[in-house]
Amino acid sequence: MARTLSRESIGLICCCIAASAFLIFPQSAISMVAGITSYAIHEFGLAFIIIPSLFVILAFAIALSPWGKITLGKDKSPEFSFISWVSMLFAAGMGSGLIFWGVAEPIAHYANPPAFIPVQEVSKDTALALTYFHWGLHAWSLYAISGLVMAWFAFNKSRSMTVSASFTDKKTSNGYQLFDLLAVIAVIFGVAGTLANTIALVQSGLEQSLGFDIGGISFRLGLLMAITFAFTLSSTLGLDKGIRRMSLFNLLFVIAILIAVVALVDPLAVVTTIFTSSLSYLQLLPAVSFSIDEGSRGWSEGWSIIYFVWWIAWAPFVGPFIARISRGRTIRQYLLCTILVPTVTTIVWFSTFGGSVFEMSILPDVVQATNTDFTLGLFTFFDSLVFGKVLTYSAILLLITFVITSADSAIYVTGMMTGNQAVKSKLIWSLVLVAITAALVLKNNIDLNKQIAIFGALPFTLILLAQAGIMVKELVKHKR
Repeated sequence: MARTLSRESIGLICCCIAASAFLIFPQSAISMVAGITSYAIHEFGLAFIIIPSLFVILAFAIALSPWGKITLGKDKSPEFSFISWVSMLFAAGMGSGLIFWGVAEPIAHYANPPAFIPVQEVSKDTALALTYFHWGLHAWSLYAISGLVMAWFAFNKSRSMTVSASFTDKKTSNGYQLFDLLAVIAVIFGVAGTLANTIALVQSGLEQSLGFDIGGISFRLGLLMAITFAFTLSSTLGLDKGIRRMSLFNLLFVIAILIAVVALVDPLAVVTTIFTSSLSYLQLLPAVSFSIDEGSRGWSEGWSIIYFVWWIAWAPFVGPFIARISRGRTIRQYLLCTILVPTVTTIVWFSTFGGSVFEMSILPDVVQATNTDFTLGLFTFFDSLVFGKVLTYSAILLLITFVITSADSAIYVTGMMTGNQAVKSKLIWSLVLVAITAALVLKNNIDLNKQIAIFGALPFTLILLAQAGIMVKELVKHKR
């Protein structure tokens, strides 16, 4: 126990030092971290494109092989129902991000396309395909492989659900536990950046809807405190009572908003867009998955590479979480559902929100709003619809509940990584997360939030690659 507490203490000390630096010297700390991430993105950008692409191939190869029949764990039936399982893995992964970028990203790619897309070929389907490249198969393959490694060693090898357990069966303190600490740092920074962006979007939506300034910094900090109280309370309720119920609520809420928007726009156009943009996505993948066009390097570094590093930052968070809720699933079901269900949902979402804008007369207005501030795109779209105010407030509420679920899940996973699920430990980790987020909220720069969010992923990328190699080795020697 002492050694477990020592591991947790080291993680807390590291993150508390980082949190203190962000609060006491916000300008210097944020500038330093942003400089490191910018350097890594520029120097190793191609690697961050290739690695997720290899994970896509690996995930489907394992799923479609005879290994796909292996069950994760000895239980004959899964712990959670299919609907509960899907809702939890989706809500923890990228729920709030879809709302934030649902309109803004396709419009941004349409207004400012990469150089490798000829001007005459820039279209709605192209803009959506570029968006799917960032949010689809690549993102969820990273999560799926990370979770598969965790689930395999926890359920099939009876080890703890930590990153270090992938490398050694020793339960006492060892050098590999440094990997657990790096995973914790990646989780805390990744969720802090997302939380800060969500708060910025909520403020923008309320101000645009109400028509006046609602308080700036004081409002953002107040909202942060309210969200902190909610996710801390939820985390103390545990996985079943807290995270599961909140995830189900989020899923139902998403479906309700999606149906409402489809009904208010042109449903036939949405269905058509889903198919045509999906075809463009599949055609685009070979060209963008293993190379960077030199003329489009700035675009790639500002979008694709940052996104993929961001997903790697979330892998030690989403991976063990979906592993924890996937006991009793076969490897094939786990991989295919974890990758395809969220990817299809993502395509439907972006086609409905971003795709609908292209069919409306407000397209120039939304382009202008998005170019001014990414947070304005969604609410400019809502303003043009019947019941736009209702949709705006619904989206704001959904943003808040999504980010509560993500932060709640992050605290849960941090407890797993450090070997302590006590309420006191969760409270301390919540404070660390809030301290870093508060510094970002004061700065209030969306692009900077993205850079901070990926900081913890830089060293974790090599660990994730090693885990994938170990997983393949385990499957090869497994006796069917």
